[in-house]
Amino acid sequence: MTERDELLGQELRRLPVPDHGPEFFARLALRLDQEPAAARPRRRRGPGWQAPPMFLGLAAAAVALIVFAASTLVTRDGSSPVRQLPPDTQLISATEVRARVSTALSSLRSLSGEVTIECEVGFGDCFPPDAGGRTSLRWSFVTTAAGDERITGIGRRDDVAYSAARREQRVLTDGRPAAQIISNLPPGPPDQAARQSVLRRDVASVVRAFLSTTDDVPVAEVIEQDRPAWRLSTAVTPNKLAGPGGSGDRLDVVVDRETGFPLRVTETLAGRFLTEVRLSNLVVDGAVDPASFTIDIPAGLTPFRQDVGFRSVGLPQVQAAVGYRPVLPAAESLPPGYQLAEVTVATQAQATGAEGANPQSRNVVSVAYRRGFDRIVVTTRSTGTARRCSTTLPGSDSTTCWADPLASGEGFVDQPERFTVGAGALAGAQAELVLSPRGVPHVWTLDTRLVVTVAGDAGAEELRRMAESFAPAG
Repeated sequence: MTERDELLGQELRRLPVPDHGPEFFARLALRLDQEPAAARPRRRRGPGWQAPPMFLGLAAAAVALIVFAASTLVTRDGSSPVRQLPPDTQLISATEVRARVSTALSSLRSLSGEVTIECEVGFGDCFPPDAGGRTSLRWSFVTTAAGDERITGIGRRDDVAYSAARREQRVLTDGRPAAQIISNLPPGPPDQAARQSVLRRDVASVVRAFLSTTDDVPVAEVIEQDRPAWRLSTAVTPNKLAGPGGSGDRLDVVVDRETGFPLRVTETLAGRFLTEVRLSNLVVDGAVDPASFTIDIPAGLTPFRQDVGFRSVGLPQVQAAVGYRPVLPAAESLPPGYQLAEVTVATQAQATGAEGANPQSRNVVSVAYRRGFDRIVVTTRSTGTARRCSTTLPGSDSTTCWADPLASGEGFVDQPERFTVGAGALAGAQAELVLSPRGVPHVWTLDTRLVVTVAGDAGAEELRRMAESFAPAG
């Protein structure tokens, strides 16, 4: 948030406008689900509507993995960048791909290269020309298994550096503010106040979660940029707020076999190109200069500063910081190889959920586990007096409520799998498991004291197992 945004927000909050009712967003989602997208006017994607995070569109729980021909991938000149392997090449199953992707991610230490976005509709930082056509943006990047990241615009000033050790992000842009320093960041979602990265560290895990929803389904082996790869495709539901033609109904994904990262993600609508993200010139486990993950602010430029408020502590210190003993998944419930990497606390944090509609987050514990590039983030926060939001049209009720802290976003309707937690400290709580084409794989639940999330590099059964193993820690 910029200084201008804060001042504007202060003025808006002084206006005599009543708050949304506690079930406003539930009613809105239901109405959107019932109303055909074609009945709404088309609108340009802007600050009020955010495209899904980069590459997050690869996990799907309610759709089947489809084998498809290389000729279906759309490019600028209509040709296919993917070369199919010879006809006698045996297709492998999703189960085999899942195992190979997991091995690649857990052994990867660093990755660098270039990322390109092309768009004919608004997508993140990419907007097509007013007269129509296609825009292309490029960045160079380097990222590590520790979570460090540097992404630098090619041909313009757009430089973002994140240091995992300092939990600090620095940004230089041609916009306003021209420089930012955001400190004491959380390990990951749903608590995040930094600028979203063009390349997210959890992108490849979503591919694995996507694959974990299918078994014994063949996957095409292809060659992309002279690199062996797998090719996948899935139907997705267009965003209801993007307007006609503004959001796709299919994602085509090409996954690099060496790294487990997507080399290319193409979004189309009835076969028409909308957006594409691709990685190129990849260097795996190359030498990385630690100085890459900071940016020196030019002399004379005063940066906008924000302290997000998450402090690193040891597990024994958590209770004194947040007022309750932490509960975490049992170590044996985590997928093999994961290690505790980071424990942070915040007495207050930004609101979570679609459009930040949840109550203010208080007494937050955010814990990260890592295994190479794999990451799982577990969070707990106080419920306060709020309850779970109803999924049906409500009567009058002035009580605030909690909805999914990791919901895919405005205009997207997730289809969670609901279950009752059968064991552990959360036993008896009603939970939701979400593997959405537009978001991070996760489980969330709440009891009388805590809202709990488990999100990241895991499949459905792994997420469920962790949720049913919670126990007091520290």
